[in-house]
Amino acid sequence: MTAVLGTAWGALDDLISDAEYRVLHPAGPGGCTAVVRETSFLVIGTGEVYAVGRTGLALDESGSWTADDGCRPVDAGTYELSWGREGGHLRISGTGTDPVLRGGSTDIDCG
Repeated sequence: MTAVLGTAWGALDDLISDAEYRVLHPAGPGGCTAVVRETSFLVIGTGEVYAVGRTGLALDESGSWTADDGCRPVDAGTYELSWGREGGHLRISGTGTDPVLRGGSTDIDCG
């Protein structure tokens, strides 16, 4: 019952906030992939990044950010993703008129 309610709540939240999901490229070591969820509601844009490993599951959020004026920085292409031996790093920069207000830099670890 808890799983059903959690799934229903997640689906409702995605509909209300007009959520968009993106798989970022390139993939990192061992096939580690960064998946981003961005939403926009009124004048605030938010985003979360998840590390997806070999299992195909993203159980924990790696990081999040908040942007001004409903901006979706990943959708706008104002981000940098880099990979090293130990994992990845995502930097969200926003724009001059729609800056990132909170967050904006996070490590991605599929370990």
